[in-house]
Amino acid sequence: MVPERAEEMNGYKVTDGSRSRICGIACKTLQQLKEKGCSKLKLDSSSIVVRLQDGTIVDDNDYFKTLAPQTIFILSPADMQVATGYELLYNMLCAVHKDYLNVGKLASDFLSQDLKAKIRDVSSALECQSTKERAKLSKRDDDPAWFEGLETIALTKEDFMFRRSQERIRGYLYKSQDDIKKSILYVKDSKARAKLDATFNHFKECLKKVNHFGCYFSRCFSSNEGPLKSYCDEDGQFKCQGKWNENNCQHLETLATNGNAKHFINPYESKEARIVFSTWNLDHRIERSRRIGPALLEAAKLAVHNNEDINAMYFFTLLFTSKNLKLVHIVCHDKGEHHGADCISKRLTINKSVKSDFNSIFNAKNSVSVA
Repeated sequence: MVPERAEEMNGYKVTDGSRSRICGIACKTLQQLKEKGCSKLKLDSSSIVVRLQDGTIVDDNDYFKTLAPQTIFILSPADMQVATGYELLYNMLCAVHKDYLNVGKLASDFLSQDLKAKIRDVSSALECQSTKERAKLSKRDDDPAWFEGLETIALTKEDFMFRRSQERIRGYLYKSQDDIKKSILYVKDSKARAKLDATFNHFKECLKKVNHFGCYFSRCFSSNEGPLKSYCDEDGQFKCQGKWNENNCQHLETLATNGNAKHFINPYESKEARIVFSTWNLDHRIERSRRIGPALLEAAKLAVHNNEDINAMYFFTLLFTSKNLKLVHIVCHDKGEHHGADCISKRLTINKSVKSDFNSIFNAKNSVSVA
């Protein structure tokens, strides 16, 4: 069981769009951060947008609570162009000494050269270092080496993996929402905007009910069936499900004759296995950015024109559930366009008389309610 994190006062840092000063504040909610930050920075809170240094807009208190204490937030007017922290650093290095950039490029080139082979080699070494007995350990006190280097309140491996899965799903939610909010349709069409906002509110409500699918990486849910089942077995071993257009992982099928095809992993075994598992991907068969996002915008236009609703249930299934998410080894993660995997045009909208019932894909037996 994974306890809900109690609401507590945390320290954060705020700065304005020009980065003229940085102030520390203590708050519990996003609204408190905005109010206290604007007060210290002498800004008008009525028109302020809260951003992270990478440009991500933070407009949801649930997302705010997932961010670590001492995170730096940028408070600026909505219409102000704000340079990201990376852009500022780049400009500074250009002004001071361009050699730093050359060193960074060399490091980047090294890491980008045959990265899949590097990961494969490390994965192979893990098989010699890990043991099934160690994988059975769960508590931090029993296997402190597994937790080494982690900044987490998790007391068990299952708790930590549960939260990592939640982070992945929250990432899909907020990246999708951010992409939609940048669209011309969302900015200029108030009716379409209302349809899209309602859809994302539905997403958030349902994700809360299932704890943002933390079950995907926690072996506590390996015996479940349906959309709330873990991707691993009861011991914590994950197997690659193969490329988006394949029924199974071809590397696993040829394992008997190819000893180097290590497309399975148990991150519960060791710190090293846990780190390598972070390179595995939950790959959208129907792609999130290339297909689902544009289809959502098209659904909003159709819903307004035909006086219907966006089929939120359909898009929720595509964005967040195992019906469209395949767990894959880095070698099987095809980042090219998934030609032929498209949203079904007839399912983009529904009649207003039809309720988009998220609970229909969940049942009491598979509940992930955690006290």
